[in-house]
Amino acid sequence: MKKVNKKGFTMVEMLATITILGILMSVAVGAVLVHLENSREQAMETIASTAYDGMVNYMMENSVMLNPKGQSNSSTSINIKTLYDEDYIERPTDPYNNNAVCEGSVSVTNETTSATAGLDDYRYTVKVKCSGGHSMTKQYP
Repeated sequence: MKKVNKKGFTMVEMLATITILGILMSVAVGAVLVHLENSREQAMETIASTAYDGMVNYMMENSVMLNPKGQSNSSTSINIKTLYDEDYIERPTDPYNNNAVCEGSVSVTNETTSATAGLDDYRYTVKVKCSGGHSMTKQYP
């Protein structure tokens, strides 16, 4: 009598395995996409923080003072690209497109009219714009 070879998997076993793997992959892809979006948002926050630090350095090195001698409500603004071009910050690489650079500006205002107003009285507003319509506005301090 001839023996029947029973090695291998049945079609139902293969379909069940593929279905389980598909479910696991869909859960894993969703989790990875959430973490990817969070890391991109953190990268934009880092760009904003770096632009703030660069603006503080720019103002100190160029002796930019707002409201000197008690004048009222003065302000200044500079592009993030200018801070990069003048080596105050590193290249603000776009987290949504590595070949692009994020744009934006840093605005500084001082509403204090005191003659003793200093850098601690300034309010910095950083606007970062990256590709795909992603943008962020942060205020310091």
